[in-house]
Amino acid sequence: MLEPMLSAPPLPFDAVCFDLDGTLAEVRRRRLGMWRSALRHPRILLTFGEVVEELRGLRLPDLDAELCRRLARRADLPPAIVTRVLREEIDGRWPQLFAGARPPPAVARLLQRVDALGLPRAVVSDHPAVEKLTAMGLGGWSAVLCCRDLGALKPLPDALYAAAAQLGVPVGRVLMVGDRDDTDGRMAAAAGARFVHVDALTDGADPLASA
Repeated sequence: MLEPMLSAPPLPFDAVCFDLDGTLAEVRRRRLGMWRSALRHPRILLTFGEVVEELRGLRLPDLDAELCRRLARRADLPPAIVTRVLREEIDGRWPQLFAGARPPPAVARLLQRVDALGLPRAVVSDHPAVEKLTAMGLGGWSAVLCCRDLGALKPLPDALYAAAAQLGVPVGRVLMVGDRDDTDGRMAAAAGARFVHVDALTDGADPLASA
């Protein structure tokens, strides 16, 4: 008598979304490559991160315009100059520094597992990600979302909702992988998705194991 065939247990997720800076690529070494830019434009680039943090939690029709406006006020510079510097340095030079970057080993293993299972995967980043991924030579993405383009930085869940819609899966069946509990983690919680911190991947845990 033939034994009945056992079907594989269902997976707990239908898709996986990844943060980029600090998750798919380490950024501390990349920042060292910006030191000349920081010396040329210290009043802009050294306060960029602070202003980005100020804008978290706000939904704006033109987030980049507000970002430039606040930076210009802080730096006491014309907004046109700030806009040009951000375009050239943050959205131009910074992505180029990701050339040759590779995901940390634990994240690379997760990517391989996602692909082996045939799950769609996406990038959800606060900042433009396509150029960084191209520089890294890291393809295979079903969707790439930039929170700035949507006018809602993390932890607002707008980009995660948009990613789920593009992937064609319920947002509650999405796993978000990131390096910040206060942005990636809170965004996932706000959308009803699950979150795993990159540090939790290093102990060999498999977030895609069946529940």
